[in-house]
Amino acid sequence: MTLVDEIRLLMAAPSMTANDMRTLLRRDHDEIVQLARDMCESESGDERRALLKQLKPALFAHTRAEQREVYDVLLRRQGDDDAREIAYEGYVAHTVQDDLLERMTKSRKTESDEWKAHSQVLLELVTQHVDKEQGRLFDFLTAQYNDDEREAMGRRFVAAKSRLALKVKAA
Repeated sequence: MTLVDEIRLLMAAPSMTANDMRTLLRRDHDEIVQLARDMCESESGDERRALLKQLKPALFAHTRAEQREVYDVLLRRQGDDDAREIAYEGYVAHTVQDDLLERMTKSRKTESDEWKAHSQVLLELVTQHVDKEQGRLFDFLTAQYNDDEREAMGRRFVAAKSRLALKVKAA
């Protein structure tokens, strides 16, 4: 994301600081959706493979950090059915994305129509999940957590994501 994009993002939501959990999620979402879109729209099997190699670790680090620092926090909220529903739906969406990514990774036929169909479905799943999160989850975070709490959550998310990114590179 360029500096101009970051400024535009902050201007669109002036109550969101650069370290606010919502800002960090939105930044990741934008990157992941763009990679998935580029992969889906590519006509080159080699380019699709290269984009998948970028998308898979980015999506892995993002989803696992989000699960740990957002969904797990929501699940610990006793008696809050909305929080639990948001978290469980997020976990399911991530699992479906993981399964599809794994199938795509195992296939060597990146130039085939079938592989392209898989990438189209992945793009649709990711886009739908992002849209839902940036609505319902962001509204929940805004209503239930103050600025300091969302920034603390954001710091934990960045740290978890960094650890996971290192783990992926080591594997």
